[in-house]
Amino acid sequence: MPNYHATSEGNIPFTAAEEIEWQAAQDAYNAAKFPNAKAAFILAVKSEAGALTAQVLQGLGSEYELAEAEATAYKAAGYPATVPLSVQSEINSKAAKGVTITATVACDTILSAATGWRGAQASLRDKRLTTTSAAEVAVDAPALDTLKASWAAFLVELKTQLV
Repeated sequence: MPNYHATSEGNIPFTAAEEIEWQAAQDAYNAAKFPNAKAAFILAVKSEAGALTAQVLQGLGSEYELAEAEATAYKAAGYPATVPLSVQSEINSKAAKGVTITATVACDTILSAATGWRGAQASLRDKRLTTTSAAEVAVDAPALDTLKASWAAFLVELKTQLV
């Protein structure tokens, strides 16, 4: 009994020999396009990682770094009476919402956010590098599909943490 393959002209019966030949042609076709799929995925991972970083920072990277540096120095100095501008800005932002916080709490809030972001950056870098390296050596489409699924799940989880 022949096997059938759907084509634009309808179902075509294949003999066993034709089936083997057809499968070999499909395998060759898939093997030829696989390097392109790998390259496209690697580029997508790098692009998505960069876009996520840009989205989180929204052009405010230097401001976040300044706040972190000022809060770190303020804490290291033992929370003196003179409050750095970045820490005062945290106090003011909470006051605008009707919430009163101390300079110590504002400082620790800045440092906690910075620690979270630094952890997210490190996690994103690690996952980006390991995913692209694994994609470079992936031997077939199912292996690449597994990496794609893992990368997508990672991004969902990381974005959830950054909200």
